[in-house]
Amino acid sequence: MMKSIDRNVLKEDIINSSVLEKVQNATSVTDKVNVFNTVLADVINKHAPVVNRKIVIRHYKQWYTDDIREAQKSSAFSRKEMEKDTPGVDSYCDEGVVEQYLQDREEVEEELEEFYKTAALGDEPDQNSEAMENLRATREILLSAGLPETELQWLLQGDPGFLPENTGSNRVKRSIQKRFIEANEKRRWTDGVVPYVISDSVTPEGRREIYRAMETYERLTCFRFVPWENVNGVTTNQKLGLDHENYLDFIKGSGCYAFLGNTRRPIGGQKVSCCIGKSCVHEIGHSLGEIHEHQTANPDRFRTIRTDFENIQSDKHSAYRNTSAKEIPNSGNFYYMFREVSLVHKCQDRCSDFPLVCQNEGYLTLVDNKCGCVCIPGLDPDTGCTTVLKGDPKGVQFPGGSYAIPAVSSGCPDESFTIGSRVQVNDGKNQISETYRLPGEVTDTKVEQQFCVKDSPSNDIHWTGGNYCIYRKGGECPAGFSEGFIQYSDHPTESEPNQVSGEIPDGEFGDDTRFEYCCVNTGFSADQELYLPSRKEFALIKRQGKNCQRVRNMHVETMSLVVDNAEGGQTKAAVGGDHPVQRIYTPQNGYSTTFCVYKPAMVDCGDIIELDSVNAEVTISSPKAPELECFWLIKAPPGERLQLDFTDFNITEESGECVDKLEVGYWRRGQPGIKICGKRWDKTIVSINNTIHLRLSTFGDSSSGFTATIKLVRYADLCYAASDRGMTYDGDVSFTRHFEPCLPWAEVSHCEIHPFIKDSFTTILEGNKCRNPHQGTGFQPWCYTKAKNCLRNYCDVCLIGKRFDLSDNCAQLKTDGHCSLKYCAKTCADLYPEPSVPVKASEVSCDAPGPAPDGVPVGVTKPKYAVGESVTYKCNYADYTSKRYCLTSGNWSAMGTSCSECPDGYHLEKQNNQCYYFPNVANTYQEASAFCKEKGNAFVAFPINKKENKYLRKDFTELHMWIGITKEADTFLTAQDKPLTYKKWAKGQPNNYKKSEECVELQKDGKWNDLICNRERHFVCQKPMTSLQDCLDRSDKCSELFAMNPSSCTDFPDFAELRCRFTCGLCDTQKTPLCQVTVSGDPIQLARGSTISDTCGKGYVRVSGNEVRGCTASGVMSGSPLECARSCPKGWIINKDSLYCYRKFKKPTLNSKAQKKCEGLKGTLPTVKDELENDYIQSIKGEGFTWLGMSDAVLQGKWIWADGIPVGWSNWENKVESISKNKDCAVMKDSGTWSSVKCEQKYMFMCKVHLQKFKESS
Repeated sequence: MMKSIDRNVLKEDIINSSVLEKVQNATSVTDKVNVFNTVLADVINKHAPVVNRKIVIRHYKQWYTDDIREAQKSSAFSRKEMEKDTPGVDSYCDEGVVEQYLQDREEVEEELEEFYKTAALGDEPDQNSEAMENLRATREILLSAGLPETELQWLLQGDPGFLPENTGSNRVKRSIQKRFIEANEKRRWTDGVVPYVISDSVTPEGRREIYRAMETYERLTCFRFVPWENVNGVTTNQKLGLDHENYLDFIKGSGCYAFLGNTRRPIGGQKVSCCIGKSCVHEIGHSLGEIHEHQTANPDRFRTIRTDFENIQSDKHSAYRNTSAKEIPNSGNFYYMFREVSLVHKCQDRCSDFPLVCQNEGYLTLVDNKCGCVCIPGLDPDTGCTTVLKGDPKGVQFPGGSYAIPAVSSGCPDESFTIGSRVQVNDGKNQISETYRLPGEVTDTKVEQQFCVKDSPSNDIHWTGGNYCIYRKGGECPAGFSEGFIQYSDHPTESEPNQVSGEIPDGEFGDDTRFEYCCVNTGFSADQELYLPSRKEFALIKRQGKNCQRVRNMHVETMSLVVDNAEGGQTKAAVGGDHPVQRIYTPQNGYSTTFCVYKPAMVDCGDIIELDSVNAEVTISSPKAPELECFWLIKAPPGERLQLDFTDFNITEESGECVDKLEVGYWRRGQPGIKICGKRWDKTIVSINNTIHLRLSTFGDSSSGFTATIKLVRYADLCYAASDRGMTYDGDVSFTRHFEPCLPWAEVSHCEIHPFIKDSFTTILEGNKCRNPHQGTGFQPWCYTKAKNCLRNYCDVCLIGKRFDLSDNCAQLKTDGHCSLKYCAKTCADLYPEPSVPVKASEVSCDAPGPAPDGVPVGVTKPKYAVGESVTYKCNYADYTSKRYCLTSGNWSAMGTSCSECPDGYHLEKQNNQCYYFPNVANTYQEASAFCKEKGNAFVAFPINKKENKYLRKDFTELHMWIGITKEADTFLTAQDKPLTYKKWAKGQPNNYKKSEECVELQKDGKWNDLICNRERHFVCQKPMTSLQDCLDRSDKCSELFAMNPSSCTDFPDFAELRCRFTCGLCDTQKTPLCQVTVSGDPIQLARGSTISDTCGKGYVRVSGNEVRGCTASGVMSGSPLECARSCPKGWIINKDSLYCYRKFKKPTLNSKAQKKCEGLKGTLPTVKDELENDYIQSIKGEGFTWLGMSDAVLQGKWIWADGIPVGWSNWENKVESISKNKDCAVMKDSGTWSSVKCEQKYMFMCKVHLQKFKESS
């Protein structure tokens, strides 16, 4: 076993080596690190005879971290000095690369920790384990990611196995297990106590952000962050009785990153680069154990299909939203992150005597240091989150102590406050905001401010973190606040003196005025609420640059006051410390203060409603009252869903912006929903889980309101099997829930799912019908809607939702003959009828299936099968099986044959007629062998020649992997018990280390190494191909797919071989007729499955026909002959999809002259009928605004294209653009969005002419 090492002796040797002096004399950072490692190696070699060298390195790097930290503060490792030589040190912000590296590194450290527990003298850890391989790969990615060299050295300290020269280029793709929180209990923070230090490199602003994030956790969890120190060898951890010596070490990094959970480092702590704002909460969450998906409440988040807005320019997002009602995303919160870390760290155990159970996904923890329920917003913690919050919980009151707040028109919040006032006189340029209604007279020359002053004993209520200010009273601020002041220069006179009455805050109130403030900046004003009495109006002072702090059950209004400073006064105007005012220079020399005035919201509304099979529907109508803040939670039984439809909807908006808001949440209960407003909302909303919540917020005497019907959607009533998420749905719906037309599956072969994939249930893919070929790709049937970026959406295949219009002028579009399913599904319903209402899947069954041409069903024991059930077919002459599924149509899934050359999931390598299967798991050799045997009686793959060795190395994984070679009686044999006919041993191998290496791995370099068989490695299963006795297609969709895409047989050879051998002409071609086709005037013959390609020549464009055609089994060519026409004239650009020609004119021109020019060319300025055309015009127009051929000169807000057609689809930058007065023309911006402009302006333009117009003129 490992001998103990005297730490003091080791440290003394290093000090004697003059490491700091030698490093300091080095000239570059790289040289410093190399010198440091060289000196370290000398010291280690001295100790190597005592213990294993790598163990010394490991322990040295742990023990001496504190000395390294001190060295970093010296000039040799001074971060500030290094940053002088590293411009842009803060420019790197790729959190993913750094965090992946840290996660992989922690896995290796855990693996080494387990190894060293039982390691004997001379034992070496496995340098080729999967964890080590992953760490090497992510380290190399990190090294090439562009981080400053100084930052890399900080990150790489103590990295197991890292040497500076290791800079290879390996890349490993690997999946990471998705968890809300780190599962390893050793990674917990004992008793919720987190010691920390903050590096000197962190700026004052950075420190504030760290404290803000820590206080956020302390408010709503049992975590407590305590400063770490080491006094005379006694650490904070030892004083507190913690079972580890770890702490968080906050640094100023070049990005945002953190280690996962408590790494329990014995010395040096674990680094956190926190960044600012919510990122700091995020990174501390990682340190507490949170995995990256902590805010994704949906447990099936990877099946959620949504628009990839990263691939869409930010100012084009509006194109994906309803034009009749405004939908704005909710910024989200940290509810589930706090909930997870609280539950996992057992905060609830601190409150064992608490009398309530927190329900509806609430959790029990310490709330402001008291035991209580934290509920999803809108529920009452005093009832265990079982009722809607309709007032203040018990015990809510203002904090005790001494302070003051602004008085409001109704006076002070309660009798514990005393009112006072200050009148100050100045030169006469005071101002108030339009909404100002605080008490006290304000004139040009005089300002009166009133205060509510509290001077009472402290109580157990404290001011909590947030962003706001109050007035100081009693000479000091409450805990957590910082002080500031504002000094006014007044100009009182004998007739108009400054005055004071009653109790006033701290300050100076003579001939000049000085206010003392207490400000806090330790919370998130938009996401956190203050818990203060809410049934009477009061005010706080707004911080500069921050929103008004939210207060539970209250609405807020801002009011501003500008107080002028007298010129030439005795006292100079000034501000200092943490103050809330903004200096105004023109037209006066004054200070502006903004007050947040809180008004009680009407919260005595809303409810929790539970639906079930008896009470399956409810109608909700919002009350008619001002200042509403109503919350409804509707619940279905677990496993069921809810459907929401609005029968009346009018939520106030102005100029496209929501004034009032209705939040609709249809994920988990604590997850924020979408916020909507407008005059109508026609979309049906179906919940993802079993709840929907509604929150209505109205402001002032608003007329906003709604009526909604919520129905229970029982899985038993669906038209597909909920158990397989619609995998066996084969109905006719071919549009999404938003009425977007589906693309044909055969046209999206560049996307993840398409008919030519061989190892998914893709035989179900038909035409452009909605499908879900794999349960892992969606909750329900879906389809692709746009080939670019493979955008997709869910389909309402059971026709639960009602039709709706996206466009506001569908009636006019229909009259003009320009109906569109996507934009006018409701108005144009007669032109786009829906399929018949589907039958419930529970009422559909399939008759017992018959035999296949080359196989029979086995285990068929009943006459009827339910939708989603399957039957297994066995091949007549091989040990292969396949499945057929009962579909929603009452038919069985497609099957041509039951036999195949390879089992399902295997890949056929025609070069050697072998089938291969890669399970992408790591096992011991014995486990791998058993797995392959069970997987179709296969064996662990092994190469018999150089080509196969290369194939195994390159085609499956870059990780080390087992090959099917083992040693029997000192002789290596293949998995088929045959002697080796091919060898590729690495240098010095096999060496039978410790006489225990009886298995063989294939290394990353393609060479072999003998290894202990109980190591875990990836592997590939192999079995010989089965020669098929019949020339048949395994799928009955092959002829249809070939006709749609003749190239599929050559583009997807695996698909052709394993699914469509007959159609693709891979067998018995002499048994079907040949196709006759003419090429360049010469007749030729093609066999079944063969294709021929043709293209239009230079200067020509395709107008009809197919460029690729194939020979079908009937002897008829697919498609039709290619027809071409002369393309656009020189100087014009052709849109091959629409056959419109475009010509650009760069000279800025009036709209009228541009349109006249285009008319002279038999065209118009560009008209845009859909998103594809908009994208095309954007791609060719060049930089700068470009005229569009549209106007609303006839009727304001009613835009008409130059060809007389009303505008249907639109892409306005915002709604205001479409209704701006005196702006009757429009341009396309560089972003592709539209903006209204005056027609008298000059911009460049393009003309749009159909190709046919040129043909007519010639």
